[in-house]
Amino acid sequence: MKKILFAAIVMAFMVIMAGCTEKATTTNNGKTVGEAVEVVSVMDGDTMKVKYKGEEKKVRFLLIDAPEMYHKELGEQPFGKEAQTLNRQLLDNAKTVSLEFDKTGDKEDKYGRLLAYVYADGESVQKKLIESGYVRVGYVYNKKAAHLDEYYAAQKEAQKANKGIWQYPGYVTDRGFVKSAVPNWTQGKQLPKTTTQSNNNNSQKQDCMIKGNINAKGNKTYFIPGDTNYEQVKEEQLFCSKEDAEKAGFKAAS
Repeated sequence: MKKILFAAIVMAFMVIMAGCTEKATTTNNGKTVGEAVEVVSVMDGDTMKVKYKGEEKKVRFLLIDAPEMYHKELGEQPFGKEAQTLNRQLLDNAKTVSLEFDKTGDKEDKYGRLLAYVYADGESVQKKLIESGYVRVGYVYNKKAAHLDEYYAAQKEAQKANKGIWQYPGYVTDRGFVKSAVPNWTQGKQLPKTTTQSNNNNSQKQDCMIKGNINAKGNKTYFIPGDTNYEQVKEEQLFCSKEDAEKAGFKAAS
């Protein structure tokens, strides 16, 4: 009798554990991609709060950077609202939200935020945000990060289609976003794409060799062939003449 009772207890325990395991993961085509969490709130395009292992934690989405929404100095940046709205739609409408941690990187940053790939019903939230054109691939400290190549591929397609943040040359930089590069932007409202803006990338032909660069302080400088360090300068916008560069607010390199 004791043996039967013990066997029944063991069986019940195994069933409970199996149920817990099933709830703790989510899959995409049969592949486990993370640990299920409860979303508390979606803060902006690349940050949210969740309940993780009984504790409320902030989550910083790995490998993407969304325009700011509530920055003390920068304020709200163009397309920050659109990124936030899409992020909320993806997460609020999901039956299961899960986190995947990169095996080759840190699990938390210096602020105590979880660093994770985020999934809504097994689909990558980061990739959908990149595909929409509302975020850039950024904060790449680990070149061996698991999903870096597919994120870059998604970003390339968004750039080709001039989606969202990619409509305005000079807005997206390696250090973030430059609000002044989006003309006549009204805070909280998405600008309609004008004919001049939509064709701007197409006008950057091979004979347009003047490089426009924007530094970390937002200073705009243009470099012409023959200038010191011209070859090393990363162009964030190309111009066909000095006049065009200066009209766009760029100053000649000293």
